[in-house]
Parts: sequence; C-alpha cells; structure tokens
Amino acid sequence: MISSTPENQGNVKIKDSMFGLLKLIWISITTFFKERPAQIIGSAFLLLMLWGYHGELELLKFIIPSWTPPGVEVSTRTPLISFVPWDRELISFWGGAFLVVIIPMLIIKFGFKQKLSDYGLGLPEKGKRLLGLTVFLTLTLLCLFPFYIGAKDLGMQSVYPFYKNLTSVSEFVIYEFTYLPFFIAIEFIFRGYLLFGLAGVKDHEIKDGGVGLPGVYFFSRYAILISMLSYTAWHLGKPLAELWGTPMWGLAAGVCTLEVRSIWPATLAHWILNVFLDAMILYNLKILFT
Repeated sequence: MISSTPENQGNVKIKDSMFGLLKLIWISITTFFKERPAQIIGSAFLLLMLWGYHGELELLKFIIPSWTPPGVEVSTRTPLISFVPWDRELISFWGGAFLVVIIPMLIIKFGFKQKLSDYGLGLPEKGKRLLGLTVFLTLTLLCLFPFYIGAKDLGMQSVYPFYKNLTSVSEFVIYEFTYLPFFIAIEFIFRGYLLFGLAGVKDHEIKDGGVGLPGVYFFSRYAILISMLSYTAWHLGKPLAELWGTPMWGLAAGVCTLEVRSIWPATLAHWILNVFLDAMILYNLKILFT
C-alpha cells in the first residue's frame, strides 16, 4: 500500500496540472476546427503571416532565390517582370490581395456558407449610400492635413512610395492604380473578415460548438477593438508618424465600416490618401511634380 505522503500528493498535483495544461492546449487547437471565431482569427493571422512582414512575401525566397521585398533600391535587384519596373511591389500588392482577400472569400462562401456581403464586400445598401459617401468624404478630408505633414517626415520619405524611380506623371498614375489591391487587402482582412466575421457570430453558434463557457457572446462588442489592435500590430516597425496614426484610423474606419456595412468607403479613402502621400513625397524629394 502506498502511503499518501506530501511528496506523493505533490506528484499527483503536478500530473493533474500537466494534464490540465495539455487539455487546454488541445481545446485551443480544436476550436480552430469547431468554432467560427477561432477559424476566422486563426486563418486571418495565418494568411497575414504568409503575406509576411508588411506584405514583403519573404517566403517567396524559397521559390525565387533572387526575391527582394518591395521598396528595395532598383539597382540592387534582378528584374522578374521585364515590362513592369515595380515588379516586386506589384507581386506584393496582388499577392496580398490573393492571400487575404480571395482565400477568405472562398472560406466564407464554401466553408461558412455565408454571403460575401455579410463581410462588407457589397456596396452600401440603399438606405446607407449617402452615409457611405459621407464616410468616404469625411475620412479623406479629415486626414489630408495629417498626411500632408507626414509627407515631410524623413521616416515616411524613406519608406514611401515603395517604388521611387517613377519617371513621369503617367507612370505614377499607372503605379498608383496597381497599388489599389494593397488597400483592398488591408481593409478587407482587418475591417471585413475579422471585424464583420467576429461581430456577426451568434451565441447559439458557440454553444453548439461544444467548447468553452456558455453565456452571452461578446465578440460583437469587442470586434472593433480586436480589429484595431490587430491592424496596429501589423504596422509595428513602420515609421513613428504612421504607427501612431494607425490606432486612430483603425478605430475610425472600423466604426464607419461597421455602420455602413461595407468596406468600400474606407478602402477608397485609404487608397486616395496614400496616393496623395506618395505624390507629396515625390514632390518634396523633387522627383516628380516639380
């Protein structure tokens, strides 16, 4: 007979705590397959990791050894697309659109069996179209002056535009249109997939999953915060002028997008503001528009 000594009791507690720890890890993993919030959060962050640090697609180095991220000096990189000078930037922009827009769309449509408009991909409904226009104009006009000031910042000038060797206004216009998918990707993954996905989860969907505690489900209350914090985290390492403006844009765009039920007003405002930023930086650096 084994006596119940303090040492034996301690061993049992260690085994119980280890079992509980492993069980908790297992439950956390299985929620990815059972509950939609975990599937949304998990897939969003996995796809962002595949896109890489600030969309640099670092994993492409395993396929294309000569791959260098967007923004690298043209003279130091080997052309990948002969007729597109900003080939790295183009691949990053459209690669991001594929990873964090097209793939989540397939998950929504065939995995969740929901409408894409439920995730903000539709235009504002009839009763919200004027609000959508107001949101677009308000976000754009309120941010023009901060972006004008940001264009004078040396840190911002070192990063933007990603491709600086633009030789004409027409080339600038073409480049900026190829830049648009980048903003569709950013706004959709944070303000569409994460925000609408988490805000739209119902209580009964979690209870039916069989994991976690029963009760009122609060993601609808915290979805904007989760979206904003994730968006801010993705910007870590950006110039300080941009980094500290990120939470404000994340909150403002999140609230407006949720109210309008569409990502497009914020997406167009975000894109136009960055076109303005690029133009002002090129002007300040005396590369174009002088």
